[in-house]
Amino acid sequence: MSRSAPNVVLLLFSLVAPAAAQWHIGLELATHQYRGSSHDTTDSHVTPEGRPGGGIAFGLRLTKDWGRTGTTLRVTYATTGFAIAGSGLTVTDKTTGTLLETAMLISTRVGGIGPSGAIRVELGPALHLWDFDGEYRTRFGGIGAAAYEWPVSKRFTGAVRLEGMLSPSWFETAELPPEFERQLTWRYGFALGLRYRL
Repeated sequence: MSRSAPNVVLLLFSLVAPAAAQWHIGLELATHQYRGSSHDTTDSHVTPEGRPGGGIAFGLRLTKDWGRTGTTLRVTYATTGFAIAGSGLTVTDKTTGTLLETAMLISTRVGGIGPSGAIRVELGPALHLWDFDGEYRTRFGGIGAAAYEWPVSKRFTGAVRLEGMLSPSWFETAELPPEFERQLTWRYGFALGLRYRL
């Protein structure tokens, strides 16, 4: 074994060890509110909007950080329900409508609060699989978010996240009444998260 071999091993270890320490796995609890998706063009209905109902969502995140930037694979499950709304009235049917969402987010640190808190922005594509009365619809959309993260302990980090999402209507044209038209589906939400450094 040459004299340079131990040096190569040490060099590889110094590169791999920090990289391994930058992986995180986390859980997230969010609340979502939806808008859009379908609308009555004649204003003949008391509740002229039909859309996903919103509610609580549970997420699992796998994150890899490279200094100020990072990438996250997030899988979220929610029982969205179906809502009709208008004139200050919203009625939600929670017996139908579930969402499985997969998102790939790129983040960067844009600032900080205090000695160790970090402000990050996230942006990336999302795939939505929405089950409405046993009929599955697949939609592609985009997600943008701003988050504040702070250390809880040596390996745990807490996060508060404000998020927005935009995608095509989650309804098919044939299933809407003639007077309704499809619109973009959008949502906003608030989330609390906790992640663990592997």
